[in-house]
Amino acid sequence: MFTGTPEAEKRYRAAALTQIGIDLYDTGRFEPGLAAFHRALTLEPDRVRALRGMALCLSQLGRAAEGLTYAEKAVELARDPGLAYATLGLVLHRLGRDAEAEKAFDLGIKNTPDDYRVYYNFACYWAERGNEAACRNYLELSLELAPAAFAAQPVKDPDLARYSRQEWFVDLVAALKKRPTAWAPEDKSE
Repeated sequence: MFTGTPEAEKRYRAAALTQIGIDLYDTGRFEPGLAAFHRALTLEPDRVRALRGMALCLSQLGRAAEGLTYAEKAVELARDPGLAYATLGLVLHRLGRDAEAEKAFDLGIKNTPDDYRVYYNFACYWAERGNEAACRNYLELSLELAPAAFAAQPVKDPDLARYSRQEWFVDLVAALKKRPTAWAPEDKSE
């Protein structure tokens, strides 16, 4: 039972719901994730992580036009807007506005050059575009910043599935860790 002030309790509940939404999104459960993010925003309308989550869930559900509003608000409110720009870039891409998407990613990198997640999301963008060379380039930059983020177990991320089984990705992770390959995609063939 939470014993803080009513405002503190709302923030706590909004944070918990946001994390639930993230966990649901990461397992490809976009509808329930959307519901969790919506409940979090009902409690705390300016929670940037929930805004980003709403935008991503909506875009994964084919409703990127709705998600654009949430992505733009996340950029507006974020203290370190790099990841919010990356979210905006993914949503713009899913709307077919690739030139704008690339500008959003560039702004994300300029605003938060040390956040591996911005580079990772730019790699996801290039994977969706089918540009393996650019995808590999941004994944490499992401991995150089945070190789531990890709350690031992694969990241639970629906975007990672696009290239996680490719030999070049496994080799890249192993080379950047400077040790034998310890990372391998989950075997779902059974």
